[in-house]
Amino acid sequence: MHRRDFLLGFSALTAGAAVLRPARALAAPRPVIEQGFRLVIDPGHGGENGGCRAHRGGVHEKQLTLMLAQSLAGRVVDLMPHAEVLLTREADETLHLTQRVGFANEVEADLFLSLHCNASRNGDQTGFETFLLDVKASSHDAALTAQRENDEGFGRPRDAGGDEVAVMLRELGMTNDRKHAAHYAAAIQREQARRFPNRVDRGVRLANFDVLMGARMPAVLHEVGFLDHEDESKLLLDEGGRGQIVEAIAQATLSYFNEVVRRG
Repeated sequence: MHRRDFLLGFSALTAGAAVLRPARALAAPRPVIEQGFRLVIDPGHGGENGGCRAHRGGVHEKQLTLMLAQSLAGRVVDLMPHAEVLLTREADETLHLTQRVGFANEVEADLFLSLHCNASRNGDQTGFETFLLDVKASSHDAALTAQRENDEGFGRPRDAGGDEVAVMLRELGMTNDRKHAAHYAAAIQREQARRFPNRVDRGVRLANFDVLMGARMPAVLHEVGFLDHEDESKLLLDEGGRGQIVEAIAQATLSYFNEVVRRG
């Protein structure tokens, strides 16, 4: 897959000249070179897989996730000029879930973020939440969300790779990726709650999401809100509302870089 880079480049300050002393020469301070960082953003759904629909119909999840991802890529670039941001899709195209995380692995991403809009059976739930990969869901609602996102024929076959999945999850628990993913998820929730104090903070949850399966980097799935809820649908369809959501995720990404990546 060919994907357009939203930003390229790792810049360095020019080194100063060496200062000579009578007895010895002192090297100039080393130039400050910002550490490279590659973020892959996955706009959920696309093409044949429209995802959920807005409260009054018309707009599909796949449209909103692409708009959010494109805006987020630009904002991350503004905040982190040293970063490279790639999208798993840049148009309305069908991608299987394994292709999405496969792309992130192929480009050796440092962080993977899958963006989605949520939905509930009765259209009465609200709030934002961020998921980490786990075999067992942390709640019934979390299990239903994972089931909805994994369905529609675009996920991993339910009867394939059971042993492989179990081994991968055991390995995941033994690496820093899980700890770092949890750090990023908490930062997203914190920044969203700061901007939307009256919305429901559903917290960081665990579930078996196919799109996170096999990621070789910290990976999270963020549900920005319930598109089928009347009030939240209005928020998500409003450019200003989406701007606040994007700003929250961008600031969380910057915090993650400063607190995790820089500190090694």
